[in-house]
Amino acid sequence: MYNEYHSLARHIQELELGDYLEFGCGDGGFLKHVLEQNESFKSVTAVDINLESVKQARTTLEAFNIHFLIQENLPLGLEANQFDTITLSNTLHHLRDKTAVLSELKRLIKRDGQIIITEMISNDLTEAEQTYCRFHALRAEVDRLHGIFHETTYTSNEILDMVSKADLRIGSNEILLNSKEAAPDKIEVAEMEAIIDDLIKAESKRPEFPALKETAVSIKAHLHQHGIKRPRQLYLVTTN
Repeated sequence: MYNEYHSLARHIQELELGDYLEFGCGDGGFLKHVLEQNESFKSVTAVDINLESVKQARTTLEAFNIHFLIQENLPLGLEANQFDTITLSNTLHHLRDKTAVLSELKRLIKRDGQIIITEMISNDLTEAEQTYCRFHALRAEVDRLHGIFHETTYTSNEILDMVSKADLRIGSNEILLNSKEAAPDKIEVAEMEAIIDDLIKAESKRPEFPALKETAVSIKAHLHQHGIKRPRQLYLVTTN
């Protein structure tokens, strides 16, 4: 997916990673994208709260020497002022206490280091991007029914607000556009329909199911008409 954002590669290649922390590594996809394009790292640490995700990440990143840390409670078991670069990729909307997490990352970053946030946004979207945002909102709703904290997509101004409240200084920000062709593709549409159907089918015994089904029908109609692609992202460089 990250290859769809052509300007992201340029930003990654310009970084001096040094001692590098990826917070919220998930399955390791973003971290792999970074390490394959930039070899300026001295050490790499990856943090996530989900054991299964970290198992996937270990496989995804088996070619690299990475220290994995599975921990939810703060502070993390890491020394202060340890990292030159910290990244969070589409992680903010999974964080219950964003200010606490960003404050912890301030503790971990070196004085002249950079905390880089990439997060998909919900403003100024094309119709195809709106399809993805609506699908993401449905997936987030299902996660919440299972007790998983998962918010919908934020606007760029909302993200800038979160960062300001954590007292991080914003060095630069840019909207990264998705270069993927947006025209509806029959195979992709069929695959997405199956994903949406499977997502709500598992909730068929819940009282919320009729509303979920109605939302799914609306998303699929929009999918057929406009196609789907991942939304534009805010690329935000902050300093301590």
